[in-house]
Amino acid sequence: MWILSLIGLIILISFAYAANAGAPWVPTWKKDFERIIKLADLKPGETFIELGCGNGRVCRAVAAHAKNAHVIGLELSLLQVWISWLQVKLSGLTNIQIKLGNAFHADLSSVDVVYMFLMPETYEKIRPKLEAELKPGARVITYVWAIPGWTPDVINEAEGSQKIFLFQR
Repeated sequence: MWILSLIGLIILISFAYAANAGAPWVPTWKKDFERIIKLADLKPGETFIELGCGNGRVCRAVAAHAKNAHVIGLELSLLQVWISWLQVKLSGLTNIQIKLGNAFHADLSSVDVVYMFLMPETYEKIRPKLEAELKPGARVITYVWAIPGWTPDVINEAEGSQKIFLFQR
């Protein structure tokens, strides 16, 4: 019984850590997935990463649409990683990886598209990393809020939905 309590405590601590680190779990609306996929405009062989992937819903939608692209979901919460991993296995998608990790420690140098739905202050903190690591032509998509200090190339708006911002490096 103590093992289950310890596992529960570890999961709860990782969930709280993720929320406190600027990525509380608030899912992207499913009705906005197609808009995100269209803005990402993934080509065969390109890599898409979602920083703070939660339960991996966006990653699975992107992977299902862009079968010749590589999709990575990066998440701080152990519980969310387990849920994402299980749902990926059940989906049968093979072009997707879910990883436990911190966005501030991820190597973004080979990524073509970054998607984030984080808090605005987290966007501001991660902006220097994006500027330093992303290759020319990489696309950054944010949900709800723009990245402070950057001018979006596209602001995608739809009635009754959230704004989606596209930045091209």
